[in-house]
Amino acid sequence: MTETGADGGQERVSRVVTGLGVAALLVLACGIGGYVYVQDAAGAAASADLRSTATIQADSVGNWQSQLSAQTRLLSAASPVENGDEERIKRYLSATSERLPGTVVAVHYVDTRDRPHVVTASTDDSVSGRTVAGVESDWEPVLQRAMAPETNDTAVFHTASSHDRDGGRGMTFGSPVPGRDGVVLVVGSIPLPGTRPVSGTAVFDAEREVVFAADADGNSVGDDATDAGLTQARDGRVTTTGAGGRLLAYAPVPGTSWVLVSAAERSSLAPTAARAGHALWLLTALSLLSLGVLAVVYRRQTTEPLDRLRRRVRAMGDGDLNVDFSTDREGEVGALYDALADVQTELRAQIREAREAEEVAEQSKQQLQRQNQRLDEFASTLSHDLRNPLTVARGHVELLSTRLSDAESAGVDTADHWTHVEKLEGSHDRIESIIDDVLTLTREGESVDETEQVSLEDAAQEAWANVDSGDATIEITGSRPIEADRDRLLRAFENLFRNAVDHVGDDVTVELGTLRDGFYVADDGPGIPFEEVDDIFEYGHTTSDDGTGLGLSIVRTIAEAHGWRLYVDTTYEDGAMFVFADVFDRGTAASEATAIERGETDD
Repeated sequence: MTETGADGGQERVSRVVTGLGVAALLVLACGIGGYVYVQDAAGAAASADLRSTATIQADSVGNWQSQLSAQTRLLSAASPVENGDEERIKRYLSATSERLPGTVVAVHYVDTRDRPHVVTASTDDSVSGRTVAGVESDWEPVLQRAMAPETNDTAVFHTASSHDRDGGRGMTFGSPVPGRDGVVLVVGSIPLPGTRPVSGTAVFDAEREVVFAADADGNSVGDDATDAGLTQARDGRVTTTGAGGRLLAYAPVPGTSWVLVSAAERSSLAPTAARAGHALWLLTALSLLSLGVLAVVYRRQTTEPLDRLRRRVRAMGDGDLNVDFSTDREGEVGALYDALADVQTELRAQIREAREAEEVAEQSKQQLQRQNQRLDEFASTLSHDLRNPLTVARGHVELLSTRLSDAESAGVDTADHWTHVEKLEGSHDRIESIIDDVLTLTREGESVDETEQVSLEDAAQEAWANVDSGDATIEITGSRPIEADRDRLLRAFENLFRNAVDHVGDDVTVELGTLRDGFYVADDGPGIPFEEVDDIFEYGHTTSDDGTGLGLSIVRTIAEAHGWRLYVDTTYEDGAMFVFADVFDRGTAASEATAIERGETDD
């Protein structure tokens, strides 16, 4: 080889090596740029995920605080507590304890006439008869605020911070009893949804004091929480801050001045980012190795394909993941194109996973908001439309009882009147039971855990006897045993029967029959207008001036709690037909089927 030829060969080799060196640097830059890009995208998704988690937890705490406050006020305003003696209060608390929400640990009645204050009635026998100071010193400030002269009878107070309660955390709520020197204390356990990957959660009051720490790592959250994050949360904004290897999210607790702070390790929030980084570095190393092999094996011009590759890698490093890495070249250069295409595919997959995780978190947040709105509307209806008039009615019954007792003492025969009073009291107890059952059905995740064999005919006859049906009649064309919660099934039948009598009249005929996979309740009234079929099961929907819009909503809730499907058969032409489907196995024969289930309709 001549010197010129050697020089030319060396020049060509130099160009190849230079081109491969440039490509290697670009591949490395692509790996670093892609890694930074994925880390930024994953970091943004992790922050959004933690903010969504903190919001869900804050909403849960806010709902719990609102529920416990409402429960405390209802108990302090109950007639047996307001007007009864200590024995009557004890009996009432004992009877009420079985119907209280699961977050209520205990209910105490404290006599505040003398000091020291004594718990005279309680759902916890170990507390009854003891002084408040001997049970829980944190209760005294609550009692002082409830006993203050300027305190409204409807006010509810709670302890400044949580306390240990059966291995968990609890808070105590207190409300004065109207018209007497007494305070009702409700001790509730603090629920907080355990959501991965949160490592610690704490709730702060307006003075930055910890109200409660939800777990073992929650106490350290107070050291990392910033004043800026807490201030922004109190202004209604959900924010995040970083503290070392951890990320903190701040969310306001609805209905309170509290701020919930959730903490999580950055690595646990974005595990896909770590995998993507490893994949990027591995693929980058393979690419560099391929370039080294090309430098040794190939001694021909490669500047043009490597320049094209360099431009595409640079575009991907700038964030353009739609760069085309397809090629018809073979050998090491083609393998390099394929390796970078794999990097591109992995980047796309990781970013898509991050976006999907963010969308799922947002959907969960919106679903929780819809559930909370539904619970708020329902609780408002119960509190204002049912509890208040029931309390007034009970007061009038007690006044009537007093006057009958006076008349009886004067020698007047009041036997018949006492019968009516007893019926009134029984009706009020029935209403109270219905309200409690409905409240139970509205709890998050309600379901029927225990069932028994119930005859449809027996349940319908018993429910019919509980309804003021007048001249209405019931016809049972088919019956069979089903697995159900008897009390809830009775409630569903009562609401359907009462709905038929209220909307059709005292001369209505109600029919109960069985289907292939369930049963139905129908009436011979004018039916339900087609445009209202989709709305009749919604909370608050009613066409009656005196209705509350709860009857059919409760029926649907009971059906869903059993896992049944409830709908209106729009093909039924003789009135209104409510169908309970998916009650039996599909292979189990029943005596009848609707036109929809027989498949006889076109729609």
